[in-house]
Amino acid sequence: MSEFQGFPSVGKGTAIPNLFFETVLPRMQTPDELLAFLWVARLTQEQKGEARCVSDEDIWAHAPARDSFEAMANGREGLRAGLRACLDKGALLAVRLSGKGVDQAAFFLNNPQSRRAISRARAGQLTIRPGAAVTPLRVDDRPDIFSLYEDHIGTITPLVAEKLMAAADTYPPDWIEDAFREAAEHNARNWRYVERILESWSMEGHGHETAPRSSFEEQKRRYLGGDLGNLARYR
Repeated sequence: MSEFQGFPSVGKGTAIPNLFFETVLPRMQTPDELLAFLWVARLTQEQKGEARCVSDEDIWAHAPARDSFEAMANGREGLRAGLRACLDKGALLAVRLSGKGVDQAAFFLNNPQSRRAISRARAGQLTIRPGAAVTPLRVDDRPDIFSLYEDHIGTITPLVAEKLMAAADTYPPDWIEDAFREAAEHNARNWRYVERILESWSMEGHGHETAPRSSFEEQKRRYLGGDLGNLARYR
């Protein structure tokens, strides 16, 4: 192999968030974790569209990725182990794609674009692979909001999906799970009842340390003080 001559002054690059170096990288223990994250970042950033993801087969088919895992991380098994470790640390997200000859995991960087793409795919609003159903692939046993709705209420419509995505962005996962459970205990199997429970907890508290994310209007209310009703007249 010829000696590397250095990087050009202008060339394509892969964006890695600074938070990765400060929070995720210090927790990594093996080369396979680092390589898995870097190659998912590299290959997904080359893609177009909303659902930017790769399977372990996609990574292994890329010769430089395969060479790096064979040299540093126990080959194909190292790739799989690295992907699992990145899921466990929350650096990557994944879904299971199944149907019409497809049965594989698809891996995403854990960023807002990926989280929204996965939510839309779960709601049937976005296709990741033609003809493939999308189900969560998680490292814990906590069901997501779409699974909770399907288990407790029924079929997800596009209108309901938008509401579920908004709730998932607003309330902690344990609040959502508890709200569905409480609604089921009262035999109130509809989304509005669950939503009212969450709204009540956001105002009165639920006894959890994690609070829901404040809405823009709530942030303005705290900053300006009092009711926004008087200000609304001047908009």
